[in-house]
Amino acid sequence: MKRLLSSLLGTVVLTALMVVNALAAPIPAWDYTVDGIFVSWKTTVGTSGTLDTPAQGITGFEPEELFYNLDGGVPVPPGTSAKGYRHIAWGDYVWSGPGPVYSQIPGANLSSIGINARSGTMITDGPTSLGMELYHYNQRILSGSIQLKSGVVRSVLTLAPSGNPPLPVFSTKLDFLFFETPNGNVNTESDVFVLLNPEVTEETFHFYGVDYVFSFGGSFGLIPETYRALLNLPVGSVGWITSENAYNAFDTLISIRALPTPEPTSIILMGLGLLGLFGLRRRSQA
Repeated sequence: MKRLLSSLLGTVVLTALMVVNALAAPIPAWDYTVDGIFVSWKTTVGTSGTLDTPAQGITGFEPEELFYNLDGGVPVPPGTSAKGYRHIAWGDYVWSGPGPVYSQIPGANLSSIGINARSGTMITDGPTSLGMELYHYNQRILSGSIQLKSGVVRSVLTLAPSGNPPLPVFSTKLDFLFFETPNGNVNTESDVFVLLNPEVTEETFHFYGVDYVFSFGGSFGLIPETYRALLNLPVGSVGWITSENAYNAFDTLISIRALPTPEPTSIILMGLGLLGLFGLRRRSQA
């Protein structure tokens, strides 16, 4: 009899816990900050750089260290950090090898790319909000100048239920290639950024009994066929096209939605079914 009561009690407790978990309500609104830095990059002359080991020819501005937590869904201190620049520029250095030997041309035009952080409030299952801004000053630069070829952006999203201290829920990394296209052909002279890991534009994380999907959806467009042919890019490549001799700004669009949780009634029925099984087992042993 004691064994049966113990089994029944265990089943009831398990069922109650499952029901409580199922009843976890999604957070209705989140205070957020989306920030990012360029953590590494490569140049057209085969060199690479970071904040700690800069590459000649690429100038960094606004050094920053961003802290983030990759454990997701628990209010713990940031687990690690990334160092980089919010803005990088090029166009005033030329390679005059061998050696290599670099020469700087004072007063030369600079092209640059950068990131501006954004903060706000995001509604669960609501409309998109503005995330960080990415920009490109697309200028005509010196022939033969050292240029940016590719780079890695560490983007950090900080979320908190509205009115609470920020919680570093997760971070994501955007890998991209940059192409400084030849001028002269009006159909393909705009510079191109291509996102290499589009899978990170939608990610799932768990927070206190609820699964959420965070999305950069709508932030990047398909690369036109003319540019794909010029740059030998695969079908479906995404990114953005910049206008020549202009300031180009791109707003990332972010949203968050809660995934459905099991219905409490179905879990209660499952618990009652387990109780019935224990009763049948006890009867067969009598």
